[in-house]
Amino acid sequence: MNRQLSLLLRRSGPVALLLSLCAGAPAPPDAELDRMVAAGKSQRELAQYLFDNRGCAGCHTIGSEGKLGLTKKGQERAQGFEGCVSTLTAMTIIAKVPEDRRSQTQLRRVERFEEFGCASCHKVTPGEVVLTEFGAKLANLHLGCVDVQKVLAGQPGSSR
Repeated sequence: MNRQLSLLLRRSGPVALLLSLCAGAPAPPDAELDRMVAAGKSQRELAQYLFDNRGCAGCHTIGSEGKLGLTKKGQERAQGFEGCVSTLTAMTIIAKVPEDRRSQTQLRRVERFEEFGCASCHKVTPGEVVLTEFGAKLANLHLGCVDVQKVLAGQPGSSR
């Protein structure tokens, strides 16, 4: 285990990340995030960095009370979106279905999962959905997408 991940585990403890970060393609390691953690930046500073730099700002706005809204692009993309929790729950079931046996509805769900950036933190493997390295890092920082919204709204992040 690398030194920074070990430090994160000691500081934050293991947690389960339920939701993904709206970022686009699978996320590579983020050296700036690592530097910010090492420098002791606050959870709010980390959340703001993620919002500004991982694709969230393309579709979301931050309202006066920290609630996320949608930009015009976000409104267009959200048409027919089933929601993060529903999508992730569905993906845990779909992952058990061989690709060549998936229904049209399941195929659409997989497409939306990719389109909305869920694959940044979650990886669909045959039979299960697991965290990517970046997803595990965010889980240990208590900064899944719902947590980013809570932190930016001035509420504490998840304690999962």
